[in-house]
Amino acid sequence: VHSTDGRITALAAEDGRAAWSYEQLPPRLTLRGLAPPVIDADIVVAAFDNGRLAALTLAEGDVLWSAPVATPSGRTELQRLVDIDSPVAIRGDDVFVVGFQGRAAMVARGTGQIWWGRDYSSHRGLAADGDALYFPTSDGAVVSLSPRDGTERWRLDLLARRGLSAPAIDGDAVVVADFQGFLHWLDRGSGELLARAATDGKRVSNRPVSAGGLVLVQTDAGSVHAFRARPRAAR
Repeated sequence: VHSTDGRITALAAEDGRAAWSYEQLPPRLTLRGLAPPVIDADIVVAAFDNGRLAALTLAEGDVLWSAPVATPSGRTELQRLVDIDSPVAIRGDDVFVVGFQGRAAMVARGTGQIWWGRDYSSHRGLAADGDALYFPTSDGAVVSLSPRDGTERWRLDLLARRGLSAPAIDGDAVVVADFQGFLHWLDRGSGELLARAATDGKRVSNRPVSAGGLVLVQTDAGSVHAFRARPRAAR
């Protein structure tokens, strides 16, 4: 569990007792939201509001490594915001992360070494597959980066200022939702806008879920919607 005081706490499943905890002191000003910790085999990777990542042992909470993804800069508290509010994506020995007013980066799972970093700002979260990373930037562009070196594969600016959600991968498409309850399907290879569908007109804050050939989304009004995308050749 990640709490607003910057603490990661492990609770025993059988009785709820606190097994261990780890803390990173949060800045005085942060974005609303917290990155949930991600469990991968025997480690937990957690991201914090101070722009750091930490890897902890699942059993005892011992620190394996701690690494700064972004360093605060600027004179004002607003300028110094470097929150990481979205979960990391782990693929094999690589950890991918993106933060607000910070960087998108690839970090070594075993050591915390940053293999590459690119200046981007995002607080919604990313999706990763074997070919690319996908995430919306803070101003509403959707970008795809190469996982090998962080180079930009494509960028779509068509959805700027629409308050996009974190993306989900649906077959050959990437799906994002927006502040008016629309879902947008983008081609994973080119970023081309393939399809758009409406829900109830209310904001979608959480990441859509792709499962069983469906994309499911819950709006902030509490309604749940499911969509099935047809292959392009069958439209």
